[in-house]
Amino acid sequence: MKKAILLLFFSALFLSVTNGQKLTDIYKNGPVKLIPDKTYGSGNNWESLFNLYYDTLKINEREREQYKKIIVAPDGSVFMSHKNRHEIWKFGPDGKFLKRFGSQGGKLSQFQSVPSIQPVIDGKYIFTSDVNGRLKFFDLEGNYFKSISLKYMLGAFQPIDNGELLLEGIVMWDGEKPGSKFGSYKWRHIIVKLNIYAETEKVVFDIFENPVIKFYKTNNPDSLQFFPISPEADKIYLPDRLVFSKPVFTILKDGQFLCSDTRTGIVKVLDKNGKQEYNFNLDIKPVAITLKDAGDNYNRMNQDLIKRMEEVKNMTDITQERKNSIIRIYKMDVGNIERYKDLNNYYPYLPYFANIIPDDEGNLLIFEFTKKDEVKSNIFNVIACDKTGKSLARTSFVCDDYDLSFSESTFVISKGFVYAIAKLKNFKGMPLRLVRFKMSN
Repeated sequence: MKKAILLLFFSALFLSVTNGQKLTDIYKNGPVKLIPDKTYGSGNNWESLFNLYYDTLKINEREREQYKKIIVAPDGSVFMSHKNRHEIWKFGPDGKFLKRFGSQGGKLSQFQSVPSIQPVIDGKYIFTSDVNGRLKFFDLEGNYFKSISLKYMLGAFQPIDNGELLLEGIVMWDGEKPGSKFGSYKWRHIIVKLNIYAETEKVVFDIFENPVIKFYKTNNPDSLQFFPISPEADKIYLPDRLVFSKPVFTILKDGQFLCSDTRTGIVKVLDKNGKQEYNFNLDIKPVAITLKDAGDNYNRMNQDLIKRMEEVKNMTDITQERKNSIIRIYKMDVGNIERYKDLNNYYPYLPYFANIIPDDEGNLLIFEFTKKDEVKSNIFNVIACDKTGKSLARTSFVCDDYDLSFSESTFVISKGFVYAIAKLKNFKGMPLRLVRFKMSN
């Protein structure tokens, strides 16, 4: 239904591209063309490297071969993790595939869960995280260094210096007062300062994401009943209520971090000790939800509800009573399906942004929700600003050869280049590539 339009916020210090031209000059002379470096990784057999691509298109989207994460080391090497492989891949500064390391298992150099690659620390260690809060550190050749286990779920990481890094943690918190007949859970979002050598942790900032659903406490899971906590929580949100409820953290290399609100467009800027320095409003007009949006969402919800209930009916490993209970919960969660047709039941706007991505200079990439028909051409409109929100230039990003995914996992700006996991357009074979782009007018 919606696709992101790319907005760039740039600070007062601008990195230079290979010809010495400042990025601000390129933006002012736009549009900005992303031109693939055809020599980068030219010797790789992509069909062989990404041989699981077509198989994984048939399974859960979260396990697709195309879902990878990349980080760029100081020397231009690229490390890649996969959501369906227990290993890390290394590519040289020229894009040549060099090695893979790690495997599934319980040894120190192995991964019990699928790892996610994280940035380079002190110029000499990369590390991984997993769903159980395990961190594993390796040198840049893939040799195991050490492990640290944390007692919370993990989000973004940003090394600062001398083994110190900031990270985002998430903790489930009881949302009700003691003795309440209701139960609910809220999330505590924390920014933690971690020293990997001393293995010390300090929470420097926290904020709670308030619960929107409560339930009667019961020992019988078949009798669970859910209720909205407030009338506003019962509004229908597009694209998803969770997008509006959780704060968005962006951690910069200098130790500053941002706490942004997708609902208001307010961005708070804090130092590495969690002290707020200032805040600003994003210069974005949120996109209003239309009657067509409501109709499209109704059709999707209706089809999804029917599909889910059919899946439950076909289950063979649960009782009929349990089936009836699950179906009842689905109906209660969706509510009266007819309400999805009424525009008045919707929160009136899309979020101010979909994602915020810092580049290697501490600048920000901000994705704004917009109408899908405005971006079918693969042209991404751009606003260039400094990190206080001051606008510097308006332009657009254009990529003719590849379909791009703009996320901090798959799109990285480093030393004047853009590194991306992208799909080659109109290609009959396996289209996925690790690509390095030059920025040009």
